[in-house]
Amino acid sequence: MLLTRFGPGFTALLIPLSTFAVVPLVTDDADTVDFGHLQLNSDLQFSRAGSVKSYGYSANPVFGITSLSEFGVTFGYQWQNGDGNDANGISDLILETKWRLIRTATNLFKLSMRFDLKLPTASERLGLGTGEPDADIILIATRNWGNTYLDWNIGYTAVDTAHGNFNDDRWFFGQAVRPQLNERWTLIGDAYVTLPQGKAGTHANFNFQGGVQLNLRENFLLSVLTGSAIGRDSHDLTGYPGFTGVS
Repeated sequence: MLLTRFGPGFTALLIPLSTFAVVPLVTDDADTVDFGHLQLNSDLQFSRAGSVKSYGYSANPVFGITSLSEFGVTFGYQWQNGDGNDANGISDLILETKWRLIRTATNLFKLSMRFDLKLPTASERLGLGTGEPDADIILIATRNWGNTYLDWNIGYTAVDTAHGNFNDDRWFFGQAVRPQLNERWTLIGDAYVTLPQGKAGTHANFNFQGGVQLNLRENFLLSVLTGSAIGRDSHDLTGYPGFTGVS
């Protein structure tokens, strides 16, 4: 799941841009949606791996369920063509919750924990999903120096939780940087690596991406991101335009 997160970030209505969503970065930030507020993250996705091109649309509503936690759902639709395999259908359904563990009095450092559960709603027969449930646990830290924010993620994915084969599992390590240029513009970027737990898992991949965010108004944000990856069977080009709105 961490490879297809198009990572939800979190915010609240009428707060500074610096704590706005990091969508569509994969590396998450430690902020949570304020209690009683709803945030909607939505984006289009494009990726190319050799002659295979994939397109997708995802929606990620996130609700602040307490002053320290949130709950969200990610769903969408996807298209794939190339190598004689043209297919389309719904994406996997992802349930996610994040809990803030630590926040300093000055709000300069935050630590959170996120739990995700992937329900295999995408078609395995059409090659759009694995047909297996997966579970993630991610430790998230955010620290700012002035108008520059850094995010660190350490995650573990239990692949096919129904059978519990640890050799299929994988680790995730991510680093994001978000320098705010002014009240409207922020540069965003991250680099992350996925490593197999055992020989039966997926191959190791190193991914990197960068882009910009435009704060149109205090509760609406536009983002554009492009990236690539190094590793066997990895994408050689990715792109994401998206938006975040809060009520």
